[in-house]
Parts: sequence; C-alpha cells; structure tokens
Amino acid sequence: MQEPPAPDDDPRPRFVVREGGRQDLGAMADNLESGFASYRTWSHPGWEPPTRAEMLLGMMQRFSLDGSWTYLGLIDHVPAGHVTARPELDERGTPVSGTTRLTHLFLRRGHWGSGLATLLHDTMLASMRERGYRNAVLWTPAGAARARAFYAKLGWQPTGALDPDNTLGLELVEYALELPTG
Repeated sequence: MQEPPAPDDDPRPRFVVREGGRQDLGAMADNLESGFASYRTWSHPGWEPPTRAEMLLGMMQRFSLDGSWTYLGLIDHVPAGHVTARPELDERGTPVSGTTRLTHLFLRRGHWGSGLATLLHDTMLASMRERGYRNAVLWTPAGAARARAFYAKLGWQPTGALDPDNTLGLELVEYALELPTG
C-alpha cells in the first residue's frame, strides 16, 4: 500500500507504507529505540527503556508465535516508523473473537508531525478489517500525552483498564476502538 508519489519538484517527503516481515525487525528495533528514548522526557527518574537487543529478540520470538503482522513506513526510501498488531488473547492465551491488539505504532522522532503516523494507523485499521476484526485495543503509557492525544483524535476511547506492573516499567492505559466498516 502506498501513497501516490509526490512530483520530483515537490519538497514534501515521499511516504511509502509496505507490509513488513522478519527482514524488517532491525529497522523496527531502531524505531522502538528512538521512540523509547523520547519517553525519558516524561518517565519517572531512573527509568530505562529495554535495550535494542532485548527488543529485537522479543520481536523475533513473537512474530513466529503470536500471529503478529506489521507495516513499515518509509520516507524517501528510509525506514521512519512501523505499526504492528496481533490477535487479542484472553488470560488463558486463547484468541478473543473479533478483537485485535495494536502493539506498536512508533515513528522516529524526526518524523513526528509528518503525517506518516496517521497513514500507518489507517493502513493497519484497514488490514484489521480485511482480516475480519471488528474491535481493536491497545496499551499506551499513561505519561505519553502526545500518543494519548493522537489516539483520542482518531477515535480511540480509554477502557479504564490500567497495567501498572509490566515489563516496560511504566503504567499503561488501555484504549479501544470499534473498527469502522467499509
């Protein structure tokens, strides 16, 4: 999936969104590393993000086991962000019928405000619908005001669920979205 290219004399960046795979995990780890580094501006003192190696290993394990799929966003042919989702699982690890979880939506900081996050988001929502999902959920850090405002602007609603004890070490807030039809 791709946005129409800008003419050669157009100064706007050229966005390309394509389906990602295991070959893109290194670029995705770079996106996560950049995104998590920005968390230091609002996280509690002493908070440390996962290392790039931890993120890469986690994604390598998850992608082969949990049904995750991803789209990579490129600006002028350079990886700039990604979005990832997987089937939602209940407390027993059983898929929840009709529900998917958005697990990542990260852009490298230099591309915030470019429009690529919205394009990645919308591409993933279309893919969720194509796969038969009716609802989506996500976790985002309570302190990530910019991310929370982004999701709210796109129609996501807080569910009231909090996750204070997770591997990230930050309180997470859950959001939900009924996927639009059509």
